[in-house]
Amino acid sequence: MATSAADLRDVLRAEVLDPSGGDRLLPDERTLQRVYGASRGAVRGALDLLRAEGLVTRQPGQGTSAVGRGAHHRVDDLRSISTLGGPVRHEVVLRRTVTAQGPVAALLDLPAGAPALRLDRRTVAGGEPVGAWTSYLPLEVAAPLLECPASDLVGDYYEALERVLGVACDHEDLTTEAVAADDVVAGVLGVAVGVPVLRLERVLRLADGRPLEFGVGRFRGDRLRLSVRRRRGGA
Repeated sequence: MATSAADLRDVLRAEVLDPSGGDRLLPDERTLQRVYGASRGAVRGALDLLRAEGLVTRQPGQGTSAVGRGAHHRVDDLRSISTLGGPVRHEVVLRRTVTAQGPVAALLDLPAGAPALRLDRRTVAGGEPVGAWTSYLPLEVAAPLLECPASDLVGDYYEALERVLGVACDHEDLTTEAVAADDVVAGVLGVAVGVPVLRLERVLRLADGRPLEFGVGRFRGDRLRLSVRRRRGGA
């Protein structure tokens, strides 16, 4: 089949971003031409496009390698972000008490002015910052998070909450949209001001429906993949 560089780039992207990942050598150009029925120019163009996205490296005489970078998140699985090609690290940036006001108080079912915990974390994958979360939790429940070692919060966030707070996370309502990075977000994520980033907003709830956390995250769209399994409901 005749394949343009852009079309082939889209097909190869799935292979490059395979979650089993890590740095690995891609098939050589002749093999790609044969497998995809593409011209030499289309293959080279597709690889150049992937290199421009930072997804592959090309070395003369050594071929093209997929770069294990970025993060992968199953939206329908209540776990923290997993990785493509290397560990994901969640760094605690800020922990302090605040007074819940406006939407924060409403979403946490707290009276205005009630004490809450603010927790800021940064997500690093492949040695690069890919996202940042700001979370608010009722202080009555979340106070142990102020005193626990920061190392207790670097792994899976949901498991950490359950372990430190002695609760059971049940489900969350999650909304995703694209927004422009302001100067603060741009500085944290290492992108230019105005670049589109993914904004994730969630309310995490316990089994009895009580809200445990309201959080807002912003992630680099070029370093994060979101996936979900969707099922067709009955008529």
